[in-house]
Amino acid sequence: MTDHIDHADQINGSPQQPKLATAATAEINADASARLKLDDRADFERATRGRLAQLDPPIIGRESQRPVWDLERIAFLLADAPPEVNPSLWRQAQLNLEHGLFQVTDGIYQVRGYDLSNITFVRTDSG
Repeated sequence: MTDHIDHADQINGSPQQPKLATAATAEINADASARLKLDDRADFERATRGRLAQLDPPIIGRESQRPVWDLERIAFLLADAPPEVNPSLWRQAQLNLEHGLFQVTDGIYQVRGYDLSNITFVRTDSG
């Protein structure tokens, strides 16, 4: 049996190395960062409101197999945006890290943050 090759980590048989930002890209992203209110954590407070539970560790899959979804692999997003990435997009990715089961309001629950989609459950008297 051959080992699995993670194509996200390799290109043409060699480890993929990120490209550094050009001076122009770094300047544009620094300007965008200066205009954003990155210290305002209100979005993060709203993103975590109503959380009832979350997976610990945040990994979905069987122990004997490769994980289907592994938030630990993208924990690097908790750091500040590097010069190569637009800080607004980086912040959105950080908000997407908020995961778990949430109560939206009475009878309405969501599971979110384990993929790019969410699932909503509506509790009623009839089911």
